[in-house]
Amino acid sequence: MRGFARREFQLMLLRRMADFQPELVNRAFAKAGATRAEYLAAHNRWVSLLRSASAPQGLALYEAVLGPPDTEREVAIGDVALTALTWPLAGLWPDLRWELMVGFGGAVMNGWLVRAPDGPIPALDRLEPWSCVVGDVLARYPSAQQADPAVPSRWIINLNGQSLLFVHGLLQVLA
Repeated sequence: MRGFARREFQLMLLRRMADFQPELVNRAFAKAGATRAEYLAAHNRWVSLLRSASAPQGLALYEAVLGPPDTEREVAIGDVALTALTWPLAGLWPDLRWELMVGFGGAVMNGWLVRAPDGPIPALDRLEPWSCVVGDVLARYPSAQQADPAVPSRWIINLNGQSLLFVHGLLQVLA
């Protein structure tokens, strides 16, 4: 999509995170060399692309914005075979990748930030906002219980009496 690429994609991801971590988001868009107006415009443009009848849909939209994926692997979830595709997002999260779980016909089932395959899982001795992704917690704490909050960009993990709220796969709040 003309004028929308990996930088703008990262700025777009920040919008939902701002609901929980406005200070971290302000620092992030400044680090990316963006203004508040640019970060909000990136979000609005993404929403417009998602709703546009003339924009590519599903996987084709992500490929138009992010280019071809760097990795591709098959994942079996029950009886369903999905394809996991990842893209690096150098800039705000150099140790993370954007992962899409794609089904038949390029239908996007889920998209979120994941740890790079060669990236070390953080110690997680002290969980803090933006310190880890869903996969980090599940790898470190096998007893953690996942809960779907029914909001596409969010995920919840219950761990030792705490609820960890993730937005786009990145930890935001411990409650």
